[in-house]
Amino acid sequence: MTMNWPVSCAGLRALDTPSAADCAAEAKDIGMPHPHRLAELMAARIFHDLGSPMASITAILPQATDPAAHAILMETACELRARMKLFAAAFGHGDDLPWHELAVLLRGAPMAHRVRFEVPASSGPMGSGRVRLMLSTALLSAEALPRGGVVRIAQASDGAVTFLPEGRDAAWSPIFVDLIAQGSLEGGSLERALDGGPRRVLAPWVVTQAMAEGMELSFAFGAGAGLPPLLVCPQV
Repeated sequence: MTMNWPVSCAGLRALDTPSAADCAAEAKDIGMPHPHRLAELMAARIFHDLGSPMASITAILPQATDPAAHAILMETACELRARMKLFAAAFGHGDDLPWHELAVLLRGAPMAHRVRFEVPASSGPMGSGRVRLMLSTALLSAEALPRGGVVRIAQASDGAVTFLPEGRDAAWSPIFVDLIAQGSLEGGSLERALDGGPRRVLAPWVVTQAMAEGMELSFAFGAGAGLPPLLVCPQV
């Protein structure tokens, strides 16, 4: 099956939030040939993930007077609204939020019908940049669960956060694993990651957001059988 990833100039301007601009500036600083490529791929990814509920709404509108169709229309509209709120916080410049509000936002994830998110007990609000990193990492973790499952998120007293996807055939994105192994975005590693296109763009997006927040990413190998958890720790 061929999947199209539409991009428009208007959409790229809509994505030109501080976070996208910061990513482009950072990419330019490390010598990336096309500093806006990450923003372009993120725009394409967002358009695709919003396209499914939009297509459903468009298809059912002519039958909206039918009670059953109206119920489906309202449900789909709520799904679209929840997804847009999540994307605004994960990929834009949102508000400071505590964990329990992130849990509410994650109900709008495209994979929420098959992946459950367990978040830490609520604490004080995190800054918008940290919120963006946590939400994006949760979405990337969910991508490691092609057959569904649960993403368990835990936070230690020192601020370190652990993401553990659990489910059948769970596997981290190879692009993300390569970026973590590289240990930096130098040497063309970011450009190679972007070659994965919109479908795989969350991996380089998470890495750039971690760098912007002064956080280190690593895998806790040897933590037990199964998929190694991802550690997001403050740099020391």
